[in-house]
Amino acid sequence: MPFYGAEYKQTGYTSPCCLMTAHDINEVRANMLDGKKPDSCSACWKLEEQGIKSDRQIKNESYDFYTDIDIRQVFNDCKNGQFSIQIIKLYISNLCNSACVTCYPGASTHWQSIEGLPIQLISMNNIILDKVDFANLKMLSIMGGEPLYDKKMFNILQRLLDNNNTDCFISFVTNGNVTLTRQQIDMLAKFKNLDICVSIDGIGSVYEYMRYPLKWTDLKSNIKQLRQFAKYVSVSYTLSNVNILYYDETVAWFKENKLPFNHNLVTTPNYFNINALPEETKKQYPSLIPLFRLHNEQDDVLYRTAIDEIVRQDKLKNTSATLSVPKFINLS
Repeated sequence: MPFYGAEYKQTGYTSPCCLMTAHDINEVRANMLDGKKPDSCSACWKLEEQGIKSDRQIKNESYDFYTDIDIRQVFNDCKNGQFSIQIIKLYISNLCNSACVTCYPGASTHWQSIEGLPIQLISMNNIILDKVDFANLKMLSIMGGEPLYDKKMFNILQRLLDNNNTDCFISFVTNGNVTLTRQQIDMLAKFKNLDICVSIDGIGSVYEYMRYPLKWTDLKSNIKQLRQFAKYVSVSYTLSNVNILYYDETVAWFKENKLPFNHNLVTTPNYFNINALPEETKKQYPSLIPLFRLHNEQDDVLYRTAIDEIVRQDKLKNTSATLSVPKFINLS
């Protein structure tokens, strides 16, 4: 990613990777070519140390598959400065039809509505899109808000079609609760390597609670539709302290339905991090212990803050954590 990747948020270029912390890109590249692990890439190193496939590994495997270039050749190209941006992630807007538990108004217009705030749509402009070499892209990821809820998503895909680039690996994250038109389906079906990544943070009532006001039955129906034209349908599994105790049954459902998935650990706000749970609770779930770090007193403080926030959200949404995620709320 430091060599071939770039991410553009609505306001412009950010970095090669959304997980990368403050960095000097030239120093990061030099360290990697020297076989060292830069601290700025610690998010991926930590996942890999826990035996969880990181975003770095997923991107590397995908790039290797879609370019079919020997890894030694890639290394030499990077060492000799013969590389270009071919892996792009675009955050197109904060337009969204859901108010997820761990999200916030700046990233979701639906959250703004629930909070009673003026709707502030932050949308990517064409100046940013004009920087992208759509003809030579190997991988394109599109993020929202909710991409399928935003017309700009299909304007971006049209740019690929205008450049006769239907081989590009396209991945976008959707909440799976947007009904597509026939025209939209026909456009998506033109791309040979389309991966639709559905955000699923639990099954049944857990899903509906985490991704309010979305419906589980609509999600299952839409997944069937997506599989009719997309080469790949996968899952982005966002893990927080609210849903982590439902991990085993959720993963079992993914496997039963042959849905490959990746982990997305909540780090902000910190009171929704998976570690913000009572120590005794963590001990009761031995299968989850590899995911937790060593417990500290701050975890207990953050857990109580999370409970307060859940109570606040339930009042705003007229939902019930007691009914939907009792494993979490009943710990208090």
